[in-house]
Amino acid sequence: MGRNKKVVEIDGAKFEAMTHFAKLRLFEDFTQLFHHELSKIPYSEITVMSKEKAESVAEDYYRKKGFEVYRSRIKDGYRSIGVEFYWKDYKDKLLDSDRKLIALLKGIMPGKDFEELAMIVEQKNGTPDLLLIKNERIEFVEVKYNYETVKLKFQPPSSEFFFAR
Repeated sequence: MGRNKKVVEIDGAKFEAMTHFAKLRLFEDFTQLFHHELSKIPYSEITVMSKEKAESVAEDYYRKKGFEVYRSRIKDGYRSIGVEFYWKDYKDKLLDSDRKLIALLKGIMPGKDFEELAMIVEQKNGTPDLLLIKNERIEFVEVKYNYETVKLKFQPPSSEFFFAR
């Protein structure tokens, strides 16, 4: 799959020698840079009239656009792919929809990409809310509620938005 990773190296001795205030300022600069980069990710908004869960609104929206939609959950969701590598004890608890998704993803992407995707979604932290599939292409979407709108941000788990054969 090939990710463009940016590696930041820290001189441990230099960091330890910094004052408490200087360390806080460094973290503040990092946080500001992180939010600046995050703001560059394109998003769209959907206006909602009822108090539905944001993920449900987004799921309905993408289904109407012809996508297969899977949520970030271990059972009946795209994180179920972990049973292939690290949650093997749960393999007998998979739903038919989980097995179909695993077969579909294995058919769309090479084995090493499937494994890398499984490793990326092992932890809930940082896992995008939705996985979308259409025309053998995969997209990830992060969903946020913003007053009367639902924000949909395309967010890949790596530097690539799509995986395909």
